[in-house]
Amino acid sequence: MLISLQVNFKALSIPDSFIKKMEEKTQCKIINGFSDDADIVVFAGKPLPGKKTVFMQSISAGVNHLDFNNIDSKIEISSNADAWSIPVAEHAFALILANYKNICSSNSNIRAGTYDRIPGKSLYGRTMGILGYGGIGREIAIRARPFGIHTIGFGRTEKEHPELDTFTKNIEDVAKNSHIAVITLPLNVYTKGIINNKFLSAFNGDAIVNVGRAEIVNKDDMLHYLIENPEKYFLTDVWWGEPDVKGPIPDNVIITPHVAGITQNFIYVPVEKAFDNVVSYLNGRPKNIVNRNDYV
Repeated sequence: MLISLQVNFKALSIPDSFIKKMEEKTQCKIINGFSDDADIVVFAGKPLPGKKTVFMQSISAGVNHLDFNNIDSKIEISSNADAWSIPVAEHAFALILANYKNICSSNSNIRAGTYDRIPGKSLYGRTMGILGYGGIGREIAIRARPFGIHTIGFGRTEKEHPELDTFTKNIEDVAKNSHIAVITLPLNVYTKGIINNKFLSAFNGDAIVNVGRAEIVNKDDMLHYLIENPEKYFLTDVWWGEPDVKGPIPDNVIITPHVAGITQNFIYVPVEKAFDNVVSYLNGRPKNIVNRNDYV
């Protein structure tokens, strides 16, 4: 079998030694770049299937950027769900702690010559709603427990979730009962704009955190909400139209440039997990097969 490794991702440079290791793992020939003869495509960014391609494996967890209409329906596609969960969960807590402990404002004030000891808030006893309970949501819930945070998970599928205190299929339960709402949902036809005026009007908490995709949140509704509620915060790793971020960003926003999963000492772990699933495919047991109906 021939594998085309297509990485359109500036922060990820695949060395030859890693490719050789993955050839040994898969027992396949790997070409770094496009090959029209590739049976399998492993990709980050927007891939090009070859004329022989039967399986495509994403390195990223999300696949909302794919043009499914131009990928033959006979080609199976797998996401890399759960591969990036640990660093993304860590980043969510970094944003939350920066807000609750006034890290950004204190740093700016001291550098500007103002030594103002503004008290922060404790996470102990707070309730966190986790919107989307996959791998990232689970890792966030695991990290919430040592802080003494009560957790509410929201998702479409109810099953055993020992890390959670509560699970709900009703998104309004999260809005009404959470001090912090963390968005880890995938972007698809069901979730686009799900955080809208209805959700925001019911939200009684302190902060909404987005480590998912920007378009899960209705931009106009969120910006209006932030202006009308300056005491509330939007803590986000994503922004609409990124990387071309236009328009003023409200003061009650803490934003990072879509880097939650990018870590110097973890970057090849998700890539290797993608190739693990290629092996699973070759053995007839692929995981995380994408349901195209969720995206088209």
